[in-house]
Amino acid sequence: MVRRLLPIVIVTALLTGCDMSSNPALGPYEQVHVISEREADADVLSLLSDALEIPFRTFQEETLFVLLPRPVRKLDEVKNRKNLLFPVDLSERGRVERIATQVLGDERIRRAKNSAEAKLFFIDDPWAVGQTAAFLLGANRKILLEGAKKEGDRIRSGFLGANRKRILRFLLFRGENISLSRKIYERYGWTIRMPAPFVEDEQFLDKRFFTMKMDQPGRIVSVYWEEGHAEMPPDDAILEIRRRIGWDFADEDEVDSASVRVFHAPFQGHDAVRIEGIWQNEKYTIGGPFRSIAFLEPGKSRLFLIDYAVYAPGFSKKYYLWELESVVETFSFDPPPEKTS
Repeated sequence: MVRRLLPIVIVTALLTGCDMSSNPALGPYEQVHVISEREADADVLSLLSDALEIPFRTFQEETLFVLLPRPVRKLDEVKNRKNLLFPVDLSERGRVERIATQVLGDERIRRAKNSAEAKLFFIDDPWAVGQTAAFLLGANRKILLEGAKKEGDRIRSGFLGANRKRILRFLLFRGENISLSRKIYERYGWTIRMPAPFVEDEQFLDKRFFTMKMDQPGRIVSVYWEEGHAEMPPDDAILEIRRRIGWDFADEDEVDSASVRVFHAPFQGHDAVRIEGIWQNEKYTIGGPFRSIAFLEPGKSRLFLIDYAVYAPGFSKKYYLWELESVVETFSFDPPPEKTS
């Protein structure tokens, strides 16, 4: 078993002493501003790019995140942006180290300086509401480089998770349909949060299919389930279920075979089969990207397939897929909340 070299500490509460502002964080969710003492270390930046600027599958050529390196002297220009990343070489005394000390505290900096392993911290709202700042600390450049390589996945996941929380909070600002969530839970034993901007469709609930939609541009989340599965079906069977529900419940939507990617990745701790691809409807000459997640309910024989799809001609699809993903991640077998939050 490989020893984990880089412990991670996720700090989600505001730390005492941060220069907190009541102003909201600004800028696109996809941008990550990388703050360095002077110009960004090219080797560190390359490793971070490998982890964050990975391809994002939609109609357009996109990357998951976009890194924007800036010297610390220009921090004030982006201090209110949503995503900030500080790779800190603690052997190089300067303003970046002082900022890290102010935000993280002397004790964490001391431990990082005495460690042979890089340390990663995520801080919420240090300078603006709805902001996430990540600090990757290395006692020297070599350790920092090792950290950028080994912790890339966690850095990516941390910013993705922060984006989901912020987007969901924004969607729920106008409220949510808790009564319908509770009704579905009481009848069917599962729930999902339903932000007010979505319009729910119950017409196929008796056929174990539920949808909620939002227009301009078009976005849809659906939940389908069926009984009698002692184990997860093969990947091709999952794909066939996705094809069938698209045709039966979405007015003859089809899956573009050339675009489909089927792979395994967990969903909320459950083993899951995931599908990425393009849906299309020849009847209406429309289409767009979709994502599907199939998994078994723990301890039962129910197979669930959650699907989310976008129709947004002329627009980047990434934000809208993230928006839907933030809702999908609220799916639960636990009761819905008693009140909005």
